[in-house]
Amino acid sequence: MAVLDGVIAALITPVDVDGRVDHGALRQQVERIVSRGVTGISPLGSTGEGYSLGLEQRLAVVETVARAVPAGMPVIPGVFAHNIEQAVAEIAAYADRGGTAVLAAPPSYYPMRAADQEAYFGRVADAAALPLVLYNIPRYTKVQIAVEAAATLAAHPRVAGLKDSGRDLGYAASLLDAVAAAGAAQEFSVLTGTDSMLVAYMLAGARGTICASANVVPEVVRGAYDAIRAGKLDEALRHEGRLRAVGEACGVGAPPAGFKAAVAAAGIGQRWLVPPRQGLTEAEAVTLADRLTALGFL
Repeated sequence: MAVLDGVIAALITPVDVDGRVDHGALRQQVERIVSRGVTGISPLGSTGEGYSLGLEQRLAVVETVARAVPAGMPVIPGVFAHNIEQAVAEIAAYADRGGTAVLAAPPSYYPMRAADQEAYFGRVADAAALPLVLYNIPRYTKVQIAVEAAATLAAHPRVAGLKDSGRDLGYAASLLDAVAAAGAAQEFSVLTGTDSMLVAYMLAGARGTICASANVVPEVVRGAYDAIRAGKLDEALRHEGRLRAVGEACGVGAPPAGFKAAVAAAGIGQRWLVPPRQGLTEAEAVTLADRLTALGFL
């Protein structure tokens, strides 16, 4: 696949109050954010509640998204497998539904040393039907992908990059240095999951972002990305400040409740999370909508 870069939306999954995926709202959301500048879609990650949905629901989401995007746009669904065989089987099913790569988190029950991580991802990549984007989100998985493991895996022809949601610039800099030292920097993309730190990550060498706020203000994320690429740092920082305001507004409730409620306030889908997790209350949703309106985003 082509080298990954740009603004990739960590897509929400609209559901009804009983947890059934609303495919009409899903298509609307994809079309809305594509028209406003995103360069790729990553459904079923943490923001997309992939861990909470059943396999058939996840496959249907990938199929809907793949049919809604323009030809050639990356579709990178999340994979939260417990073992190699499960990961390989799910990735094959995603490939059949139109996925172009996968966002692959490490198994999270047992601790994993760097050698364990390298072995797991390497064996999955060897057998997988799609390229892997490694997913570093230790807040949820309790596993930080080791820099040395990522740098070794960067040379694998079926490992396209790493999404870093660790909010640690020291880790990111070490990772980027190690990938460069391994001679894999041209093919391996580091993408931040923290768009409020997009300027710093990209100046350090990251190629873009896979982020939740692209559900709400994709044009602002794209504005920051384009300004960084053009060397207009003052403009990039202004956009990034707006992203921080959006992130703070949407930080209410259990993630990704605020982002789902913000999209619902824009007229797409409802604010519910996948059961048994709870979305925002009506009062919280009204307060969020008022804050986004005051900021000029609704």
